[in-house]
Amino acid sequence: MIKSTIKKGKSELTLTVTVDGKFIEPYRQSTFKRLKKNLKVDGFRPGNAPDNILVRELGEARVQAEVLEEVIQHAYENQVREQKISALGSPEISLKKFVPYTEAEFTAVVPVMPEIKFDYKTLKVKKPAVKVPKERVDEAIENLRKQMAKRVATNKPIKIGDEVRFDFEGTRAGKPVEGAAAQNHTLVVGDGTFIPGFEDNLVGLKEKEEKSFDVTFPKDYHAKDLQNAKVTFKVKINSIYDVDLPKLDDEFAKQVSGKTSVKEMRVDIENALKEQDQAQTDKDYENQILAELLKKVKFDIPQQLLEQQVEQLEKEMDKNLHNAGLDRKKYMEMQKTTEEALKKEVKDEADKRVRAALILRDVIAKQKLAVSEVEIDQEISKMQQQYQSDPKIQEELTHDHFRDDLRNHLLTQKAIAVLVGFASA
Repeated sequence: MIKSTIKKGKSELTLTVTVDGKFIEPYRQSTFKRLKKNLKVDGFRPGNAPDNILVRELGEARVQAEVLEEVIQHAYENQVREQKISALGSPEISLKKFVPYTEAEFTAVVPVMPEIKFDYKTLKVKKPAVKVPKERVDEAIENLRKQMAKRVATNKPIKIGDEVRFDFEGTRAGKPVEGAAAQNHTLVVGDGTFIPGFEDNLVGLKEKEEKSFDVTFPKDYHAKDLQNAKVTFKVKINSIYDVDLPKLDDEFAKQVSGKTSVKEMRVDIENALKEQDQAQTDKDYENQILAELLKKVKFDIPQQLLEQQVEQLEKEMDKNLHNAGLDRKKYMEMQKTTEEALKKEVKDEADKRVRAALILRDVIAKQKLAVSEVEIDQEISKMQQQYQSDPKIQEELTHDHFRDDLRNHLLTQKAIAVLVGFASA
């Protein structure tokens, strides 16, 4: 026999389950049988040792623990089905009582969907229009000209527009600055790709010439430890090239774009840039909608989900830092932050992600969104075509878990599309 009671909270419920010996016995028998299979005892064939010998050899505590694990798992799953509980994650199990093989009682704190009281149709967010300025088209054309330019080695002093290959090393207080060194680096002087002031110091230098100079990093530089920092650079010029840009005419347009005129090429480039910008604008708009919802929609979230997300984010952070040759201590030193501040940053991000996921789940439920098997098949078919040359991905596409992940992804896309429709109406 099995019975249970439920105590509901705002974002979780406590399920108390009690089972008797009749429920426990089948799991006791199956567990004993499993444990005996690999038990080697003199005088008995594998799998045929009596129960008391099994308990003597493995210890009563271990055997009971193995039986309990089976009993609790099946009793929990049974009551989740019977009580129609929509669990959002793994429960927190606490054993309250166990009389060996005759009675057991445990509680399961189960994360469930919180009640979200919000009319999504009331959310309005202005959708920005996409317009590509003339200057960006000009810049794209100039980049094409630079790619097609002829480069001729010269022994004249460096001037703006020259392509230079050089070695450089940056030091601060006599110590190397991480990431501020390279061999035979290529740079078009005047393009502004280096720290402001760096390229100016190259002008006038000749091939094989060396120079040391100081550059002060910008106050808004992405690495906090280098903001407003004075760094000494030592450079050696390896080679200098005159860059002869091709003439911007219809012949050039045909060569680089297949269009018959510069005018047609400009239109083609503008359309391509607009398509790129539209994709990014759409993504930014979706994120803006979610950000607005996170401000407006108030609800409690299951702590288990928050803790799981924090753990996942910390693992991702450690992996990324490791790949960059760093650890948390070094990262905190570079960012001039503390462990407490870093943990708060991670927790805040985890909270946002969990809330956003629950909001989307709520939209899916309230709008009765669904993904058909046909839609999944169509998406997988596209991927099979896209990754024809990758056998690993092709094999991954056949797994059931991939279909489940894809279903969730498509559902999320549908929920976001619904929100976009409401917000932009």
